[in-house]
Amino acid sequence: MPGLLRRGTFSGVATFNSYGAQGNTVCGPKSGTAGTYAAAAGDLSPNISGGRCSGTVDDMSLCAGQSPVSGYTGPSCPKSNCGICYRVTNQGGYGGSHIGGVGNTIVVQIVDSCPASHAMNYCKTDVPGDQRCAPGTNSLDIDQSAYMALTGQPFGGGPNIRIGITPVSCP
Repeated sequence: MPGLLRRGTFSGVATFNSYGAQGNTVCGPKSGTAGTYAAAAGDLSPNISGGRCSGTVDDMSLCAGQSPVSGYTGPSCPKSNCGICYRVTNQGGYGGSHIGGVGNTIVVQIVDSCPASHAMNYCKTDVPGDQRCAPGTNSLDIDQSAYMALTGQPFGGGPNIRIGITPVSCP
């Protein structure tokens, strides 16, 4: 059974991105209703992946420091996860970091994929793998606008968070 059809609540990690400033998502613009937030599911997440993206993982020749080389073209990703919704529950700051809002929940809608095979992820060697969509972690890269709802704090410099991820019907 594909991960996106599994039921239950899964542990994971949330990172944050600005989807309002990103026009090249796998699924196109978010189509959900007010109160949902855009998110990307890690393509190698054990329970929520929509399928593996093409590309080569850890080809450091494509890295210029912590970023891809100029002209890099990312992998191609399947669209099977597009439009799926999850309830995300704040379970605390990642790595023991203190964060407010533990227990707060939001609903996210998948609009993109977070490929482990993308140089934007594997070049970041100063970031732990489970915080950059690496294999073995249920990873959601959530729009920055959700940070306040989850933590009670504005986005900017706060820690990534541990989350519970539960499949739900989209509003």
